[in-house]
Amino acid sequence: MEEKKIKQLEAKVADYKQYGFILLSLSIFLFIGLVIPSESSTLKMPELFIGGIFVTLTVAVVCHLLAMRAQNELYQEKE
Repeated sequence: MEEKKIKQLEAKVADYKQYGFILLSLSIFLFIGLVIPSESSTLKMPELFIGGIFVTLTVAVVCHLLAMRAQNELYQEKE
């Protein structure tokens, strides 16, 4: 039973870290798309773009916090 819980916690830590990294990468690409000017297309709603950046960054931070919490549980289980 304990071995199964340890494997589940390890999987959660890996998943949350991957989600956080993907969301952080997405927010960086959105920011680059907002900053680099383009002659062919102009943004009609830059506020929506900025809101999307902040939402993805917030969710990335939440995923990181969840990964840290699961990692602390994992360390306590291993002790």
